[in-house]
Amino acid sequence: MRIGIDIGGTHTDGVLIDGTRLVAAAKAPTNHDNLLESISAVLQAILTDQDPARVQTLNLSTTLTTNAIVTGRIDPVGMLVVGGPGIAAKHYRIGEHFHLIYGSLDHLGTETSALDEQDLEEAIAACCDQGVKCFGVASKFSPRNPAHEDRIREELGDRADFVSLGHLISGQLNFGRRIHTVYYNSAVWRTFRAFAGALAASLQGFDLQAEVNILKADGGAVPLARAMDAPVQSIFSGPAASVMGILATCTADADLLMLDIGGTTSDIALFAGGEPLLEREGIAIEGRPTLVRAIRVESIGIGGDSLIHLDGAEVKTGPQRLGPCMATGGSGDVLTGLITALVCQHLEPFDAARLGAHLHGIAGDLAADELGQVSLISSDLIQYLSEAFQEYCGATTLE
Repeated sequence: MRIGIDIGGTHTDGVLIDGTRLVAAAKAPTNHDNLLESISAVLQAILTDQDPARVQTLNLSTTLTTNAIVTGRIDPVGMLVVGGPGIAAKHYRIGEHFHLIYGSLDHLGTETSALDEQDLEEAIAACCDQGVKCFGVASKFSPRNPAHEDRIREELGDRADFVSLGHLISGQLNFGRRIHTVYYNSAVWRTFRAFAGALAASLQGFDLQAEVNILKADGGAVPLARAMDAPVQSIFSGPAASVMGILATCTADADLLMLDIGGTTSDIALFAGGEPLLEREGIAIEGRPTLVRAIRVESIGIGGDSLIHLDGAEVKTGPQRLGPCMATGGSGDVLTGLITALVCQHLEPFDAARLGAHLHGIAGDLAADELGQVSLISSDLIQYLSEAFQEYCGATTLE
């Protein structure tokens, strides 16, 4: 038997498979403050009246790291970069704690200038003074000689909670991509660690001894223990799962688009002749090329739980989300894309009176002829929203 679990920003889903037969499926809200609770709820549901000893593998996918980047909930990273001759490392500056350390290797990996130990200590001290505990280390030509990166790791010692070394992330030569990759690897490490810890605790509670794998961005899988050192590989794990699901359940033999609308993001992938396109050199994250080989996916910060808010005279959507929307039992006076879709399409359950008051509050802040542009998932939803404003607020114009 096999278990598949997807931990998304809004829901955690699980299935139990016996051979090719679906035995059980379950869905639970994702509790970001207690992932153990969400994973345990799904495992409890799908393993009821089942023998956990029969489960051989547990395969995971998650959008938690993707969502953390899209919504800006990532750790600050101290970037310690050793450049040398050629294109200046400053052109690849990323993050608020970027430090250049003097030293260099040539294209064969031979040291041409030793590390400046004073530069290094001053950079580390500056990061520590600002509370930075995660670091990314990249040296030009480090895949051919990791000495400079290893020395920096040694100097960091116990002052760092986590350190990403460029030569361990990838053996490919591309200095700029390596800098960006170690940055994102360290930036999402704490998010990924919380997820992995909750999963391990859940498995102990059910006496599961299964092999645990996580889906990578390119559709392959890697043991969870190995992924702990390279959590950047889990970025776009969720969208990759959607693509692999399409391939497994549909006959794809033409050019087509895949759209997966989640709670936090909407993900788009392109198939050419029935095959998903790959970023073989590495996908771009926030417009920055990396060395993460991945299925080509565009992840947009608009989903069912995206916050609809005012920005001056404009009504905007996302990328922030404040938990479940009030239409489905969430707390707080929060208007989201999902709640708008629910009321406008007359779906249950939703609190029409509460929503009406909220819509009226937004409309009251704007003149009827300057409601601004609404950025939502589809043109149909814009039409529905327009009708809702007219019904609940008496507004007659919505551009």
